[in-house]
Amino acid sequence: MPDPVLPAQPSRPAGPVSEPTAAPVPASATPAGASAGPDPAGESVRAGLVWGGAMWRVAGTVATQTALISAILYYFGTIRLRATFDYFGVDASALGFSVADYLIHSVNAAFQPLIFAGLAVLPALTLHRRIVVPVLRGTATARRVRWVRRVARGCRTAGIGGGLLVAAGLLDRGDIGQPLGIGLPLILAASVALLAYGHVLRDRPDQPEEAAIPAQLRSLALTVLAVAGLLWATGLYAQRIGRDYARYLAANLDARPQVVLYAPERLAIAGDGVASQDLGEQAGRYRIRYWNLRLLAQRNDLLLLLPDSWRPGNGPVYVVPAADTRLDLTVPPRSTLPDS
Repeated sequence: MPDPVLPAQPSRPAGPVSEPTAAPVPASATPAGASAGPDPAGESVRAGLVWGGAMWRVAGTVATQTALISAILYYFGTIRLRATFDYFGVDASALGFSVADYLIHSVNAAFQPLIFAGLAVLPALTLHRRIVVPVLRGTATARRVRWVRRVARGCRTAGIGGGLLVAAGLLDRGDIGQPLGIGLPLILAASVALLAYGHVLRDRPDQPEEAAIPAQLRSLALTVLAVAGLLWATGLYAQRIGRDYARYLAANLDARPQVVLYAPERLAIAGDGVASQDLGEQAGRYRIRYWNLRLLAQRNDLLLLLPDSWRPGNGPVYVVPAADTRLDLTVPPRSTLPDS
């Protein structure tokens, strides 16, 4: 019987055998839920980091400005209180005022100049942004460029003139410095600001590197002079406010609380108009009474009392420990005294 015929096997090429490759998967075959775009969670994290960084920068700026304003108010309040009590011959540092006391006593008088300064600076910044900035960027007309250059020369001239006036006032305090008063440091600060602004308008952004160091030194010197002028003006203004308030207090003692002081023993309180009486043993512990006194201030354990007839240079200020005394205070009707 003949052998069965087997089917012919396909012939293989002589070269290396290559494995079959998978066909590319179309985009429509991507499983549901697997997004080919950016990760939403990652985008939200990056947005949160950017927002958080911006908030930290804002918080840092606010904290820096708050610290600066607090330092100025503390400086103002310290000089103001010292000027007030110096008028009565009392050392304010011995009364134990706290930092909060100095800040509180500076608010009413210091905020008004700060508000006026802010109202003056904001329009100036607006004009600078709308008129001067296009000139600095080279996008303004030739006419505006010429006008800004004239302003720069005027600022520098006025600043130099003001600086010479301040120098003359410092050299001749009697005839020039004293009549100007608080105007002298204000002229110094304004002159420095005008000089600095004039140089800003004149300097070119593409200036050579060798001009950078002198410009930085100039900016440093102008900044120091401006800060010195502002602190000087602040101190003189605080002294004037403190002295004016002290004079008003002295001229209106009847608006201060009237004091009847009781003590267990006689105190060194005697003067024109001050009356005292020994009430005897039946009065108990506080047997010595003093009246015709006015309360100037009470700090910690100290009472500052004035006789009714007190005048500058005519009458002492009594500093009495409050620990072992008793007071009867009579507050007069609402007075017209300015805020302290």
